[in-house]
Amino acid sequence: MPKKYIGKFLTFKFVGRKYDVSGVVLDYNDDYTLIRNCNDYLFDGYMIFRNLKVEFFQGDHEKRAMKILKLKKYLFKENLKINLGSLGQIFSYIDKKYGLIQLDNQKGDASDVVKYLGQSGKVYLFNELTVDAKWRDELHLPEKQCRFISFDNDYLKSLKLLGKIK
Repeated sequence: MPKKYIGKFLTFKFVGRKYDVSGVVLDYNDDYTLIRNCNDYLFDGYMIFRNLKVEFFQGDHEKRAMKILKLKKYLFKENLKINLGSLGQIFSYIDKKYGLIQLDNQKGDASDVVKYLGQSGKVYLFNELTVDAKWRDELHLPEKQCRFISFDNDYLKSLKLLGKIK
């Protein structure tokens, strides 16, 4: 993805995923892209995804969305800066700053809400939170299952309030 797309509203289509993802590109490297999630012209958290089997486009809808966001005086330069180095670094940063992480499955039709515990080899360790904000199981996930990472969205903020989680 060329640097000219930083700050632009794009839609991303993934092979095998039911739903596209749209948002403003904040940063990217060869492995990951960080976007400010946007649905119906409203921002709702952030997403980091692996640049694997993904296509992006900017058609009429995306150009209109960018125009609306500019009219709303959205300034992408004031957004989050994350080191998109290793997956462990990404999880550590999100855990320290936001507490909860949402990991979507490949299809985009299910997710786990987790707290990052650390890494053991190439496996990432998490505590899983239920929809009732109760801690359930410890999850051990390989890197390939950590492809779609969302954080600081309304759903996670609501669970934090419900479970009195910092």
